[in-house]
Amino acid sequence: MSTTSVSSPAAAKWLAPALIIGAGVGALVVALTLGGGSWQAAPEGLPDAGPIVGWGLPIARFVELLLGVVTVAGLLYAAILGPQGRDGVVSAVGRAALVRTSLASFAWAIVSFVTAGLTLASVLAISMSDAFSPAVFLTYAWDLGPSHALLLTALFALMIGIGAMLTTRVTASIGWLVVALIAVAFPALSGHAASLGDHSLAITSSALHQVAATVWFAGVIALIGAAWRGESGLDVSAKRFGALATWVVAALALTGLLNATTHLDSMSQFVTTSYGLIVIAKTVVLIALVVLAARLRQRIVPGLATGSKAVFARLLLLEVTLLAVAFGLAVSLARTPIPRASVDLLSPAEQLIGYPFPPAPTIANVLFGWHPDAVFLVAGLVAAGLYVAGYLKLKSRGDAWPTGRLIAWLLGIGVMIWATNAGVAAYSTVSFSLHMLQHMTLAMLAPILLVLGGPFTLALRALSPSSHGTRGPRELIVWALHSPFAKFFTNPLVVLVLYTVGLYGLYYTSLFGNLMSSHVGHTLMSTHFLLAGYLFYWVIIGVDPVPKPLPYWSKLLLLLVSMVVHSFFALPIMSATIPIAAAWFSQVQPPWLADLLADTHTGGGIAWALGELPALVVLVALSVQWARSDSKLAARRDRQVARDGDAELDAYNERLARLAAADQARAARARGNS
Repeated sequence: MSTTSVSSPAAAKWLAPALIIGAGVGALVVALTLGGGSWQAAPEGLPDAGPIVGWGLPIARFVELLLGVVTVAGLLYAAILGPQGRDGVVSAVGRAALVRTSLASFAWAIVSFVTAGLTLASVLAISMSDAFSPAVFLTYAWDLGPSHALLLTALFALMIGIGAMLTTRVTASIGWLVVALIAVAFPALSGHAASLGDHSLAITSSALHQVAATVWFAGVIALIGAAWRGESGLDVSAKRFGALATWVVAALALTGLLNATTHLDSMSQFVTTSYGLIVIAKTVVLIALVVLAARLRQRIVPGLATGSKAVFARLLLLEVTLLAVAFGLAVSLARTPIPRASVDLLSPAEQLIGYPFPPAPTIANVLFGWHPDAVFLVAGLVAAGLYVAGYLKLKSRGDAWPTGRLIAWLLGIGVMIWATNAGVAAYSTVSFSLHMLQHMTLAMLAPILLVLGGPFTLALRALSPSSHGTRGPRELIVWALHSPFAKFFTNPLVVLVLYTVGLYGLYYTSLFGNLMSSHVGHTLMSTHFLLAGYLFYWVIIGVDPVPKPLPYWSKLLLLLVSMVVHSFFALPIMSATIPIAAAWFSQVQPPWLADLLADTHTGGGIAWALGELPALVVLVALSVQWARSDSKLAARRDRQVARDGDAELDAYNERLARLAAADQARAARARGNS
C-alpha cells in the first residue's frame, strides 16, 4: 500500500482542517450576527452570562458536532468504507482508523463536557466559572435537559474512545458506529424545538436530520482522509459511500422538510424572517453539495484507479468545506429566534403532549387524520424504497420475484406508517383504548405483512457478493442471519417472552405510564411492539430463513400458546377496577373522555379482539405453508421414485424381510432344542 500523500506540501495537511473549521465557524458567526442569534448584553438589572458564554457556546457546539463527525468518520471507514481483513478482522488501515477514532472520541467527550457547562451557564445566566463550580454543576447540570443530553454524549464518547482502542473486529466497529450515531442525536433531542407545538415531530426530525447529516459529513471526511494519505482501494470506498449517500441525502431532505414545518407558520416566513433566510441559505448549500457529489460519482470516481486521486481529493475538500458551512448554519439556527416560538396551548395537559387536544374521535379522524412521526415516517419510506430498488434490480436482470411479496411488504410499511402517523397516533397519547388500537396494529398486523415480504431473501438475491475479499452488505446480512444474536432472538422461548409475556411487565407496572410521559419513551415502546411482532411472526410464518427452523407442529404449538397468554393478558384489563396508567391519563384527559375506567375496559376489549383475529389469519397461513411443504415433500418423493425405482422403500422392505427371516430361524432353532 502506498503511503505517499497525494497533496504536495506537508503544510496542506494542516491547511485543510483549518479551512474546514474556519469556513464553518465563519458561517456560524455571520448567521448569528445577521439572524439575531448572537450574544447581546442583557438589560440593566437582569442577569447575564456574558460574551464568553454567549459566543463560546455556539462555537463549542460547532466543535462538538465536528468532533462527533470525525469520530463517526473513523468508525465508518473501519467498518464499511475502507479495506477489511480476513474473517471479519479489521485491516491494518482499519486499525489505524480506529486508533485515530479513539483520540477524536476522547476529544469529543471533553468538548461535550465543556459545552454542557456553557449550556448550563447560558440557561442560568451565570458566568462560566460559576457554572463549573462543583456546587452549581453537580446540582443542576444533570437536571437540565440540554446539559443532561451533552453529558450523555460525553459519556458515550468516552465509551467509544475506549472501545475503539480495543476493537479488532469489523462487527464490533459497526456496533460502536451505532453507539456514536446515538450519541450524536442526544443534543438534538433536547433542543429549543421542544418548546414548540408538535414538539415530538420537531424533536425526532431534528435528531434524524442530525444523524443523516453526520453520516454524510463523516463519509466525505473518511474519503478525503484516505485520499490525502494515499491509501489504496479508494475507488471501492467511494462507490460504497455513493450507494450509502443516496439514501442518506433522501433522509436528510425529508427530515429537513418535516423540521421546517414545525418552526414556521407559513411559507412566507422563509423570506420574511431571519430564521427562514438561514434555512434557505442552508438549503442552497445542500443543493450545491448534492450537485458536487453527483459530479464526483459520475466523472471522478470511475477514474480513481488510473490517476485522478488529486482531483478527487480537491473536490472532496470543497465538499467537506461546504458541509462545514452547512453545519455552522445549522448551529446558528439553534440560536436564532423561531417564528413559531409561541403556540397557544389551552391547558397544561396540552403542553405535556405537545399539541392541542384532538377533537372527539370519529372513524374519519382516527383513520384519515395526520399526526406525523419523523422516525417511523422516514424509516418506512426508506425501507419501502430499498425494497422496491431490490425488486427492480431483480426484474432488470430477468430474475423472478413474487409480486405478492412486494405487495405484502408495501402494505406492511403502509400499516406501520398509518399506525404512527395517522389520526390514531394523535389519540394514542390521551386515550388508552386508542393506544391499544395502535399497539395491536404495530405488534400484530404490520409484522405479519412485513415477514411475508421476505426482505432478507430479496436483499441476498439483489446484492452482489463482495469482490474484494471483504464483508460487503450481502456478507453482513449473511453473518447477521447466522450470528449468536439472531439465534438468541429467534429462539421460540425468547420470542414468546418478548411478544406476549413482556406485556404483563409493561402494562401491569408503572413502566407504561413512565414511557408514555416521554416522546422518546413512546417511540421506543412502539419500536419494541413492531420488532417483537416481527420476530414472532418471522419464526412462525416468515419467508426468510431462520437460524434454527422449527417443525410445523412446533410453530403451531407456539402460536396456540401465544393466543392463550394474550387472552389472559386482555381479560384482566377488561375487568379492571382502576384505569391503566391512571397517573398519566388523568393528567392528559381531554374534555371528550369522561370515564377513564371505561376507556381502559374498551382498550382491553380491543386487545382481546384484535389479538385473536390476526392469530386466526396466521393460523390459516401456517396451515397453507404446512400443506405446501407436505406437497413439495411428496413431489420430491415421487421424483425420487421415478428416478431410482423407490430404492429407499425397497431397501426398507428388504431389511424387514431379513428381520422376519431371522425371527423365523430363531423360532425354528427354539423348537428343535425343545
